[in-house]
Amino acid sequence: MKVNFFNNSKYAAASLLLIIQSCTSSSFVKKEVIANSINNLKTPEWVLNSNILLEEQSNVVFIHKVNLTGSARPDSCVSIARTQALAEMMKYIKNSVTSSGQVEDLNASSDSSYSSLTAFLSQGNISGAKVTTTYWEQTMESDDSGVRPVKKLMCAVKVNIDKGVLDKQMRDAINGAPDGNPEIRKKLLEAQKTFIDSVGKKDSDSSSKGE
Repeated sequence: MKVNFFNNSKYAAASLLLIIQSCTSSSFVKKEVIANSINNLKTPEWVLNSNILLEEQSNVVFIHKVNLTGSARPDSCVSIARTQALAEMMKYIKNSVTSSGQVEDLNASSDSSYSSLTAFLSQGNISGAKVTTTYWEQTMESDDSGVRPVKKLMCAVKVNIDKGVLDKQMRDAINGAPDGNPEIRKKLLEAQKTFIDSVGKKDSDSSSKGE
């Protein structure tokens, strides 16, 4: 009986030690903001939002983020994000419109209306879009092993464009090739309208569910 008690005591002590070590380790790998551009160590809600395309006061807002190592400079990170943001926004819009079932079912890729729209978006010919907000933060978090703490840098930018302006420019691009297939042009316009109408809808639906 004494032997069993001794063994049980050793097991309990070992288990307690593992729990203590686990708690100690978790304090190192827990993600923590250690510096940011707004000096309050709190990540803004717009950066935390899972939706990258939003609607704010009749503007279409695209959020682009860049992640770098902690040794990178915040101003360099923000500069990279600003440079990439518009192209990433156009790519997102193009994929949203052209990959819709309305368009894909028609094999529209060789049509002039389709080419006109994709060229407009791919070349970044959109006017009125601008970066309005920037943010960066340095965090301490776990490496890929989940054990060793490392410093990381993330920056985010907002690109804004008036929703009506974007709508008109996209429709003009589609209608800019009158020699195209009328059926494909019609489907493109429908897909474009569906996209414009959907901007901000997911975000507002999520807000409604949370109330």
